[in-house]
Amino acid sequence: MSNIRVLYRGDCLNILNNYIEPESVDLIYLDPPFNSKEQYNLPFRSQEKTHEPVAAFVDKWVWKEFADEHGDSDNTQLERLRKHPRLSGLASIIDLARESDTPSASMAAYVLNMAYRLDAARRVLKETGSIFLHCDPTANYYLRFVMDIVFGRANYRNEIIWHYTGGGRSKTYFSRKHDTILYYSKSNKWTFNADEIRIPYKETSGYAKGGITSSTGKRYMPHPDGTPVDDVWDIPIINPLSKERLGYPTQKPLKLLERVIKASSKEGDLILDPFCGCGTAAHAAENLFRNWIGTDISRFAVSLIRHRLANNFSNLADVGIKTFGLPEYIVDARKLAKEDPFEFQKWVCGRIGVNQLGQRIGARGPDGGIDGVIELDIIGEYNHKTGKATIERVTGIVQVKGGNVSADSVRALENVVRRSGSIFGIMVCFEDQMRTVNNQRSKDTWSDVSGVYPFIQGFSTEDLLARKKPALPPLYGLHSRGRLT
Repeated sequence: MSNIRVLYRGDCLNILNNYIEPESVDLIYLDPPFNSKEQYNLPFRSQEKTHEPVAAFVDKWVWKEFADEHGDSDNTQLERLRKHPRLSGLASIIDLARESDTPSASMAAYVLNMAYRLDAARRVLKETGSIFLHCDPTANYYLRFVMDIVFGRANYRNEIIWHYTGGGRSKTYFSRKHDTILYYSKSNKWTFNADEIRIPYKETSGYAKGGITSSTGKRYMPHPDGTPVDDVWDIPIINPLSKERLGYPTQKPLKLLERVIKASSKEGDLILDPFCGCGTAAHAAENLFRNWIGTDISRFAVSLIRHRLANNFSNLADVGIKTFGLPEYIVDARKLAKEDPFEFQKWVCGRIGVNQLGQRIGARGPDGGIDGVIELDIIGEYNHKTGKATIERVTGIVQVKGGNVSADSVRALENVVRRSGSIFGIMVCFEDQMRTVNNQRSKDTWSDVSGVYPFIQGFSTEDLLARKKPALPPLYGLHSRGRLT
């Protein structure tokens, strides 16, 4: 199999049904919305009270009574399900959800939408393949029914409990500190590499120290790689200060995805994540020498994944990732900027690799707001006594312009960079506006051991599409645990 590294921007239902070959995928991991009825924001840290967080996605579902430009009504889709030769049993589950649901029938709408997408996932999975469905207590009992019908109860393998700590503690009920991962195979033949995911024995284990002898006198010695993993996984969530953290609200740790991929695939296999968010599954697959496909409906998410992987894996930096559904030519970028300026802004911010996304509201006059924030580690002076160099975390401001750039807007960017305590600013615009940026920008500079850099710089959308980078230090865009090849 040739190397497959593909990102699709769009609804995974359409992509699974029309763009991915049947029975071509070895392992599927999906972390879909949970019907939590929450809005998940991309974090934005600023002292500016005129800024509000931008939604990464809104996990709220409503029963669609009428058809629209996105497709049939939910009533029509439910009736179609009743007549399906293999999935008709799902209709009764959705009926039950509607009877016990809120007036908006949000759970029923969620289960209906997930049923079609999970069945489409089954279509592309090989007969020897496996699927891991990540869910939380909000809907896991419904999803277990759906998985039993779509994949068959006989193909259920495990209900994995991912236990973690951190965050607040409840005073009125037991603190909710776990997610559920439902593990199914497509048939009675599947890949499972128990020895690939062994963990060290506990220090208090007598067996680990010297083995045991059975009542029959047979001697059992500990395995050099540790004990097999059971179905409760204690893996920490990502520390807020970790270099691995991208700022995406539902980001999962690489260690979790690496365990899933090691357990149920081998090198060269094809991994699919239909709700790929910030790309942790693709990152883990690349680390482990697997092929991968990711899909997401968000332009920001897909652009962020491309930036994340291209900057962490040198073999992907040029043309190693195929991307569909995003602007690839300047005419596409101009069209998006004209038709949907805010989506254009999010696409640029994702592609340039911001760590935080924000939106200014209620502002008059020149737009001095903050569209994105880049967090950057810069290297200080080398200390000969300790043998180490100091590393400092700094921030830079990104502002995106899809139309004309005025002198006032360039000066406003300089003001907001100084006011926010950041050390640089980048104005992203089309090439025909770069002259204004270069003529009006501050000529101040800043530096670290790698060189001297402009305090304010222009960066064209054309250069962004050409996969060029702004003038920033070498650590720009890098996150921990990338395999530099």
